[in-house]
Amino acid sequence: MVTMKVSIVFPARNEELTIERCIVKAREALHRYTCEVEILVCDSSTDSTPQSARNLGAVVICCSTLGYGYACRKGLEHCSGDVMVLCDADGTYPLGELQSFIDPLTSGEADMVLGNRFASSMEHGAMPWHHKYIGNPFLTKVLNLLFGMDINDAHCGMRALTRGAYEKMNLKCDGMEFASEMLVEAKRCGLTIGQVPIPYFSRGSPSHLNSLSDGWRHFWFLLSSWVRSHE
Repeated sequence: MVTMKVSIVFPARNEELTIERCIVKAREALHRYTCEVEILVCDSSTDSTPQSARNLGAVVICCSTLGYGYACRKGLEHCSGDVMVLCDADGTYPLGELQSFIDPLTSGEADMVLGNRFASSMEHGAMPWHHKYIGNPFLTKVLNLLFGMDINDAHCGMRALTRGAYEKMNLKCDGMEFASEMLVEAKRCGLTIGQVPIPYFSRGSPSHLNSLSDGWRHFWFLLSSWVRSHE
């Protein structure tokens, strides 16, 4: 009998308050599957995050370069699973709902599954108002208009994809715009993207997001990618 392997990647920077809970919840959620579980923490921390992760059996990948995209890419490069999950390590995402991300991939219904925080309950204060009502909706709309997509939450930090889908994509971004790059690449490769509503919780550690600079990089990435696609 062939056993499926699931790799879960946590990009992490100073998440000592939440990393243990995230790892435990991820493992508990996967107990329902007959699968091998691999947990990777891509770390650029100055606190006890890496040691806490190792104590729970996670593989810790030390990132010499800062950046959300860089950490995600390094994690994906080291994955050996048939299914790969990306999830922030700050406690904001419902790891107990991993099944809704994995099932569409294993059934062949989707090549990638993206969470949609706007279609479910969002804990009060979990997302700053300017991200909730301005930044995220605006950049998601730009993505949809430029690339003919129908995405609801382009910057959701909980997403999953098959190994086959990952191997088709050419991911290069080191910053927060990596979230948009994954979707643009999925469109370019003709991949099917599923979306599932998920709750969103208040974070258990400080945010590393810089609203203006990260928002601008997202916008510039989308615009420049669209121009290149029409050259």
